[in-house]
Amino acid sequence: MDIIRSIVAVLGGIGLISIVVEALEFTLVNAVSGGTITDMQGYFAVRNQPAILVAKLGYNSVGAVLGGYLTAKVAGRQEMRHGWAAAIVQTAGLVWGFTGGEFAAFTPVWMRIALVLVTGPAMLAGASIRARAVRSGT
Repeated sequence: MDIIRSIVAVLGGIGLISIVVEALEFTLVNAVSGGTITDMQGYFAVRNQPAILVAKLGYNSVGAVLGGYLTAKVAGRQEMRHGWAAAIVQTAGLVWGFTGGEFAAFTPVWMRIALVLVTGPAMLAGASIRARAVRSGT
């Protein structure tokens, strides 16, 4: 059962990142646009504004910290090892999506690079927070 718990921990952490990031991004883009956007061109036109992209780095990092924390908490042991596994899977997914995904061209190259460089370490920070809490008994 440990392997199942490990898989659930890693996938749960990655899933949480997607939920947090997509919900925040969708809400922010619609708020900035002043209404509901009905097509991808319009969505990315708003999302790729400089202020939104800076915010994206922030909310992606927050989502990644939360995802890393959840991964470590659900794992219940070897928190950092599970955090590393989740960070590697998430980073691989980002690299694949940003190089071969159908919407890759809609995200500026500098943002793709920044997200790949920031997301994994943010996940490890979240796992580390949980690991330290376990060691301190809280």
